[in-house]
Amino acid sequence: MSTRRPRYRYIAFRVDGPRAFRREEVLEALRTMPLRLWLVDFARSSGLVRTTHLEKDAAIHALNAIGTLGGESVRVTTVGTSGTIRAATRKYLSRTDSVRRQSEKNPYK
Repeated sequence: MSTRRPRYRYIAFRVDGPRAFRREEVLEALRTMPLRLWLVDFARSSGLVRTTHLEKDAAIHALNAIGTLGGESVRVTTVGTSGTIRAATRKYLSRTDSVRRQSEKNPYK
């Protein structure tokens, strides 16, 4: 067993459905998966999950396989993968969401 810290990957995803979903509904869908996915951020229809580099491909397949959220039919698509939260937010999440996220974390930026 290695004592090294795991290498994390951050997967950006988008939820296309009939309405806007809450963070709790996305968390409930992630809990039913056999993989350990950590919901880092979710706002409106886009989000970010964390996994290890070894489980990245399985996590992408599991996210794309989500068919229902909150009892409604949805389509979840993965947008991209990155090694840091900052790069994933900058590259793959929409501009309005990233501006909102940055202003919540550091009001001086």
